[in-house]
Amino acid sequence: MARHALVALLICAAFALLANQSVQAAIARADFSNPTYPGKCVLDSNTIMSPGQTGKAPNHPCAGVTCMDGGRVEFRTCAAVAPPRGCKQRDFANSNRAYPECCERSYDCTKHI
Repeated sequence: MARHALVALLICAAFALLANQSVQAAIARADFSNPTYPGKCVLDSNTIMSPGQTGKAPNHPCAGVTCMDGGRVEFRTCAAVAPPRGCKQRDFANSNRAYPECCERSYDCTKHI
């Protein structure tokens, strides 16, 4: 009986640890150096950033970008969040906001899914 209690305790502990894990955003790094702009991050012809500068990624409704040394860029997306029960996830609530404020999502809860 004590063995079953130990197994049950370990299973409960595993579920508790998994339930407390925070959801992470995706992170990607890439080289956006350009010899015409040494030391800068050249995302496109309208987006040239200096190391340490942050902003929203061009051509994406809500992703953050940070220029690092040597023209390296770090992109961050919004954390994956499940919609409320019975709701369907829709677009970003306001993609005009700065990252990460633009990550707020809208939901359709009119139909029971």
